[in-house]
Amino acid sequence: MNKRILFVDDEPMLLSGLERSLRGMRKEWDMEFASGGSQALQILARAPFDVVVTDMRMPEIDGAQLLEEIKNKYPNTIRFVLSGQSDRETILRSIGPTHQYLSKPCDLYELKEKVAQAFALREVLENPALKEIVSRMHTVPSLPSLYVRLTDALSQSDITVAKIAAIIKQDMGMTSKVLQLVNSAFFALPCRISSPQQAVSLLGVDNIRAVVLSVHIFSELEGNPDPHLAALWPHSMSTGVFARAIARSEHSPQRMEDDTFAAGLLHDIGRLVLASACREKYSQGLERARASNVTLAEAEFQTFGCTHAEVGAYLLGLWGLPDSVVQAVAWHHVPSRCNVSVFAPVIAVHAANAFHHHFHPDPHLHGLSELDENLLTSLNLREHADRWWKICQELHAKGEHND
Repeated sequence: MNKRILFVDDEPMLLSGLERSLRGMRKEWDMEFASGGSQALQILARAPFDVVVTDMRMPEIDGAQLLEEIKNKYPNTIRFVLSGQSDRETILRSIGPTHQYLSKPCDLYELKEKVAQAFALREVLENPALKEIVSRMHTVPSLPSLYVRLTDALSQSDITVAKIAAIIKQDMGMTSKVLQLVNSAFFALPCRISSPQQAVSLLGVDNIRAVVLSVHIFSELEGNPDPHLAALWPHSMSTGVFARAIARSEHSPQRMEDDTFAAGLLHDIGRLVLASACREKYSQGLERARASNVTLAEAEFQTFGCTHAEVGAYLLGLWGLPDSVVQAVAWHHVPSRCNVSVFAPVIAVHAANAFHHHFHPDPHLHGLSELDENLLTSLNLREHADRWWKICQELHAKGEHND
């Protein structure tokens, strides 16, 4: 079945140009073109669409209002902004309801690639109810202590980028959101950014302060988290540090190191999504894993029909994070499914995650510290893994969070 895409813009010339340029995609895409927000909502009321791509500045109903309405009424629809507007007000108003941002004039190859990636994501997560939950999310809750530290820091007039970055890079939700923002077309960067420090530096203190205090793109985790959930933050930070050290030992380029650290930090973000959006049901899944001889992933699959890895990858993919980060999050437990033929971030995160669980075993959760020996052997990396183990042992002895 063809995928359905709705393009919305109040400029007739742009719409007709898009329609002509995309004519070759009609065998794969069913496309409709709306001349404004009101017409778009009328079209959506008749039949659902997989993707909506809308201009930002339009009369009556602008792009931010339209996407907010779509998020509430049609949460399974993937939402893109295609706009030439790049002022701060535009960015702030579009943060909540937008999954990804494209800039005018848009390269047709980039448009096709982004839409194709969005469609491919749908195959990662099979559970329709979870797709709806994840698609609605505009933020991932942060550890309360880190959230308070950030808001306190931002209230200081002399706060530096380095201090803000030091807080944000410890938190999954904050990191994923700043990476979504900095990789948006509004910043017109020539390459993808996966370093939290670089992202904060590029956004700047004023923009960070605006999105945190005015738009509230970060939120505080409600209630006292389950001890196993609270342990996610130090585990994730350590996994990121271990994974980057492994990538460095393989003489990886800086960009791969950055991707690897981000993937390690974010690899369990799906657990946070499930625990915050489906708290009672997720607690039941944890109890199932603790009470029976099954892995956490098996218990999640029995409960939701998917695992936290797929949920996390779906969210990060929707938000436009780099592919290697999304892939590492998706397959960090089963890297053989990623079809890599050489060392890659997914390998480093898989090993780092296993090593951390070996150093901090949870007697109630099984199978978290197992390495895929067959895959490492097939990639001629088995002896390398012995070296990675020693590196991570040294980091563990020094204090894993020293970054």
